[in-house]
Amino acid sequence: MLLSARNLMSKSLLTVPASSGLRDLVDFLRENQIHGALVAEGERLVGVISYSDVLTWLSDQAVDGEHNFSHLFASDSEIDLTADMAERLDSALVRDVMTPSVFTCDAAASAGEVAALLLERGIQRAVITEQGRAVGLVSARDLLRAVVDYERALARA
Repeated sequence: MLLSARNLMSKSLLTVPASSGLRDLVDFLRENQIHGALVAEGERLVGVISYSDVLTWLSDQAVDGEHNFSHLFASDSEIDLTADMAERLDSALVRDVMTPSVFTCDAAASAGEVAALLLERGIQRAVITEQGRAVGLVSARDLLRAVVDYERALARA
């Protein structure tokens, strides 16, 4: 018997409005202890956003005319990124940073099919649908947890 997306998915679909500020998003992710959320405009899903998206966006903003992720980890005391990043967080909206695609899988899809979608698309989560309606979310972490649970069950058998 194959493990299905329906068995793996989280039924909690946490969404943020595309018009939310990035600082509000970061607070939302922290409060809910999640790494990413779906982005909605009204009832329509329009994208996904994660901590990684925010960090990449912050790092890609020009610092002295350069675009370099390493600025986030710079030890150079002449570069004060704290104030600069705070200003960027306060001035940007979720829609400016989100990935404007929502990848979906049917709830009947196997765990392998979901994993293949995540790998092929280079994404961390997929929206699970039934009859075209979003009913859950499967993340790469959910798939890893399923592998661990499967191996533990085999060891007990």
